[in-house]
Amino acid sequence: MSHQIHTGDNRTILKTFDENSLDGCITDPPYGMGMEEWDGSVPTTETWQEVRRVLKPGAFCLSFCSPELYHRMAMNVERAGFRIMDMINWIVTTKMAKTNRLKPAHEPIVVAQKPFTGTIRENSERWGVGTINIDGARVPWEGRPPTGWTRGGHQRRVFGKSDTRSDRAKDGTVDANPDGRYPSDVMGHFDQPDIQKYFYAPRVTRKEKGEYNDHPTVKPINLMRYLVRIYTPAGGKVLDPFNGTGTTGIASIQEGRSYVGIELSEHYREISEQRIQDHCSDPANFERLFDYDR
Repeated sequence: MSHQIHTGDNRTILKTFDENSLDGCITDPPYGMGMEEWDGSVPTTETWQEVRRVLKPGAFCLSFCSPELYHRMAMNVERAGFRIMDMINWIVTTKMAKTNRLKPAHEPIVVAQKPFTGTIRENSERWGVGTINIDGARVPWEGRPPTGWTRGGHQRRVFGKSDTRSDRAKDGTVDANPDGRYPSDVMGHFDQPDIQKYFYAPRVTRKEKGEYNDHPTVKPINLMRYLVRIYTPAGGKVLDPFNGTGTTGIASIQEGRSYVGIELSEHYREISEQRIQDHCSDPANFERLFDYDR
């Protein structure tokens, strides 16, 4: 699949893109933590407005953030005209404890959608975006799929209903989907042995990052692949206006999408091109997405 990485200010470059031309945005922008010179603040509302303009109606925009400043990130995304749809938690149990605080163990991800008119089906038929790929992201069962669940269980778990008891004789039964568990909004590196209930995404390894890569906040390729698979259409074009060292680009290419990245630093753009070459030149070397071997 094709890829382009532009160097420069993302707001300036985004203005050169056509309106309603991209199929999704998955990005890991500055968290506003002051880690580096470029990490002074979360992206502005104006930046997200340009992202919204170039995305197709119904397309999803996902942005990582820190727990401390998630509220600012989400508010800026919402003020730009997106609809906040969800928050995903990437669980990372290997972070260092901080003074007078609980040990950090997760990073939240804003899940937003560009508004559209009509129904989801109508929008999907017109623009090719707007629905998430549940079946393509199911988490494999660790054994035989369960059988004999009471049908309509989700309908009984409604706040305020007077009767939430199951009735197999009345409702009948249904077997679990043999293709895997329904994906959840929690994913990550868990200490407990039953991590198979969730998508397994540990922190990036040195080998995967690249010995030549000096970026401090690289995300795992498999995590980004999973998000690309769920929230962007097959064969679509994925945007990352905060390219970093190209993990979203690698993930997009490995998942059969085209990629457009924007990176302020020429140094990181060059690293991105090398990483894409290392990870995407031979499809036979692509890692399995669902691989729970430790």
